[in-house]
Amino acid sequence: MNWDVESSTRRRTCMLMVTHACNLNCIYCYETHKKNAYMDTNLAKEIILREAQFVSESDTFDEMEIDFMGGEPLMNFPLIKNVVEWLETGVIDVPWICFATTNGTLLTDKIKAWLRKHKNTINLGASYDGNSKMQSTNRGTDKYNLDLTFFRELWPHQALHMTISKETLPTLAEGVLDMQAHGYNVEAALAEGIDWTIEDAVVYREQLSILKDAYLKNPALTPVDRLTRYVSITDAPATEKLQGKWCGTGKYMVTYDIDGKKYGCHMFSPIVCGDKALLADAIEWDSPESVADGYCKSCVLRRFCPTCAGFNYKYRGSLANRDKRWCPMILAEAITACEFQIELLAAMDKLNEQDAQHGQTALQAYQVLRHLDITKSHNPYTI
Repeated sequence: MNWDVESSTRRRTCMLMVTHACNLNCIYCYETHKKNAYMDTNLAKEIILREAQFVSESDTFDEMEIDFMGGEPLMNFPLIKNVVEWLETGVIDVPWICFATTNGTLLTDKIKAWLRKHKNTINLGASYDGNSKMQSTNRGTDKYNLDLTFFRELWPHQALHMTISKETLPTLAEGVLDMQAHGYNVEAALAEGIDWTIEDAVVYREQLSILKDAYLKNPALTPVDRLTRYVSITDAPATEKLQGKWCGTGKYMVTYDIDGKKYGCHMFSPIVCGDKALLADAIEWDSPESVADGYCKSCVLRRFCPTCAGFNYKYRGSLANRDKRWCPMILAEAITACEFQIELLAAMDKLNEQDAQHGQTALQAYQVLRHLDITKSHNPYTI
């Protein structure tokens, strides 16, 4: 039994690390402990049955998502095929859907035919980093014939996921607009663990401004998510508004490695952290203090600035310790997002109450942020 693919706060996400292997070597990859290792199909089924029972007995969850992860998950396609077909026989009694993110290079005609047949029970998302030059720079996929139209045909709601590297940042707008010109929605994110500089922040601001102007000129385009995020500043004491987690790590999601060991999410698993991997029961996931960086407690953007406890742990040894090299990048993003949202709403003939409130919040944030100079070091950003 499956259900609508839209996300739900009542959903438990069960991530299965079906392989530690990958056929690419992306320049920004944080999975630094890849190896030729695979999960056994019977183990995957045992985990799913256990998780399904947990969901059925839970007061918190009533549906389940099974994510096949790697490495490159299609390197263990036999497991994916077997598990999906097994689930379709009705072996679990909670609503479910399967999902995998792939680099798309291993999609043979045979695999495509199977996915077409099972498109309502498994969704695939594609990782693609812009135009062919950007893709080659980040991923080295020149020898592959990537069929992006296949993803749009089967799962039109699914956006392409772009990772912004230091090398492709100067052509960010070009890459996004090129993908959108071919009919794809795009989600973009800055690469983690990168030595982002103030100079990069200036370029980021320029590239986002190009996108802003393009979307205002052509409303038919769907704005990239970097410009549509809700921007709200806060001058409340840190004790009133702790930074908090940005995801359901350890509670709404859980990861099982190839050997069946359980982690809060894949970021704490051996493929990412090696021998420093942290098992799920080693962390108090519900403690907001555990991810609150004291350095950021007076920053007006502390609730807007994304933080990943897994990346913090991998690169800095602490769930809370954010990458301060992101500060000017996030300021550039927040300022441009405010400008876009204000200009977009100002161009509307009539605003409903929600839009008016949104515009007021964006304007209040912009009035503070526009006085901050991304070329100067004044972090954390305070009023």
